[in-house]
Amino acid sequence: MDDRVRVAQLLGREPRGAFDVVVRDDAGDPVVVRNAPLLDDGTPMPTRYYLVGAELVRDVSRLEADGGVRRAEAEIDPADIAATHERYAAERDAAIAADHEGPRPYGGVGGTRIGVKCLHAHVAYTLAGGDDPVGRWALAHLAASDPAPDTLTVRMSDHSTDFTMTGGGTFTVPIGPLTLLDGPLERADPPLPAHLTNALGLVADHLDDVIIAEPSVAVSSSVFAIGPHAEAMARVEIGDHRIPAGYRLRRSDADEVFRTLAVEPVAERRHNPGLDDDHVESIVATCCVILGVMRRLDLDSIGISVASDTASTTIGAGDTRPVAS
Repeated sequence: MDDRVRVAQLLGREPRGAFDVVVRDDAGDPVVVRNAPLLDDGTPMPTRYYLVGAELVRDVSRLEADGGVRRAEAEIDPADIAATHERYAAERDAAIAADHEGPRPYGGVGGTRIGVKCLHAHVAYTLAGGDDPVGRWALAHLAASDPAPDTLTVRMSDHSTDFTMTGGGTFTVPIGPLTLLDGPLERADPPLPAHLTNALGLVADHLDDVIIAEPSVAVSSSVFAIGPHAEAMARVEIGDHRIPAGYRLRRSDADEVFRTLAVEPVAERRHNPGLDDDHVESIVATCCVILGVMRRLDLDSIGISVASDTASTTIGAGDTRPVAS
């Protein structure tokens, strides 16, 4: 498969700039990509090395959700972290044409100058050969950890949703925010109560298919949602574009966000703090997916893990099996 096609699948969106695959797994699947310092439209891209390997992204997300960012900062000499940022920035900036005029990337690993912002970016840099004590710390903790076998990770793409159990396969259902937006929600502005009921019901029906295929999904001890759509809902609830490490979305808060957004026309919805233009139309459908999962599994909260503020994450483990479409 063409690298650009495969990386787009892993990201859940089309890459916005040039990249090279610099690390692959044993099967040849991309694990780390090296991004050009500027996107196709000239926007600066501070993250030089980005983690896309499905299983590793999932595992690092869990490490972050367990407080990995704070622990890494506490256990690693700040001077060593600062030196890592300097090395990273120097390599990235050397790839910019000498005659370039206009905005330039900033910061070090993951676009930060001080401390640790994103373990995914540090792990990617380490795997690509970078001298990064944070990445080495994260990989060592992953090697020593033994994730609970009943952890469920949920990733929404535009037209599908993946459900992955730790140590098991990935079950894919053919619904995502854009599927719901074009289907039961009928792109109504705003949607009617019947539209919302139908969308939530469709999510529950497909999740029932997953549970039939993998009963342990119904009793997962911990559930995480990752990817750009999940991040969008978290940002709306927080009211800010920054999502803290270890963030968990409570069901009561998810219900409140849903009730607020579902009655707002798109023109009013745009004014919600934290809601970017890419998700203004789809955010109600995203709420339907996340709430549908939380209600069907009777969850009090769901973790939402973020790879970085400039890119999106993905998941996967073992074989990928579609369930009833």
